[in-house]
Amino acid sequence: MKSSLGKTGTFALQFREKYLRSLHDLRFFYDDVAEIGNTETAEHAFYFVPGLNGTPGQMRFLLPSLIRVYGNNVYLKSLHLPEFSARVATWEKYTVENIDRKLARLREDLVDLLAKFERVTVLCSSNGFYDFAAAASTFAPNEIESRVQVGWGACAPDHIAPTRWQNVFYPLNGFQHAGHRWFAYPNHNAFWLINPEASTSYAWSDRVTRSLQKFDLESRFRYFGLQWDYVSTEQLNMAVRHVVAQIRRPWNSPTEALVASNDGYWRGKPLSEIQSEIQRHVPQAQFAFKPASHLWVVNPSNMTEILERMKHK
Repeated sequence: MKSSLGKTGTFALQFREKYLRSLHDLRFFYDDVAEIGNTETAEHAFYFVPGLNGTPGQMRFLLPSLIRVYGNNVYLKSLHLPEFSARVATWEKYTVENIDRKLARLREDLVDLLAKFERVTVLCSSNGFYDFAAAASTFAPNEIESRVQVGWGACAPDHIAPTRWQNVFYPLNGFQHAGHRWFAYPNHNAFWLINPEASTSYAWSDRVTRSLQKFDLESRFRYFGLQWDYVSTEQLNMAVRHVVAQIRRPWNSPTEALVASNDGYWRGKPLSEIQSEIQRHVPQAQFAFKPASHLWVVNPSNMTEILERMKHK
């Protein structure tokens, strides 16, 4: 679908060109590798459900933690369709038709994995949990709960709230697609105090300190000496609410919920309110609150801790 650009920002065309070129940049994790391992020999099966504009390759970021906890003999598969490829512009992905295809594929993948493995561990990233919950609720009650274990990393709200950043950056680079306004916002570590989700890197330590780069994990492009990301709170909220509307019942099974206590997407809500919102969808959520932002809460240390808890249940 071509964008009807509508009223555009001053540099909208230049920003779009930079972004579209960046879709072919080399990334360490942001790609379409959707399967790792052998179903015939693996001892443990994991199914990854990406969040909004996530990709299958992001599951490789979890691989060191998975191997540390479960060993080398693991099988990983990710929810994926070509319509949600890392090479596709974000605004092209989130149509009602594409979302419904994705939910149907998720259900098909669960059926296939449960035919091959006695138990499957589903690892949901951010809003991806709602995709899982919608698909899982199409099964009969208690049909899969005893065989599917769920971990939810970087728990996210069931809606996308408007942001004041749109008023600032839409006049610079905004455009319209399918009636929704899109704009690019900058990322720089200096912006962390303004918006914790605008950082570009994270210093993670496990004996040795490593600098983890957001550019390798999420969709970012470079322009004017900064990293940028496109967003439309209107279109993405439509996508999330369309999925949530298809959840027929809560996921009623013990679930590890990893929450960033400094998550910009929760807009400073008290932790008690965050718990209540999550428990509407996961009554048996078992919480781990960690001092980090939305992306960096799923660092290897936190994920290793969560996976250890899951393994010993």
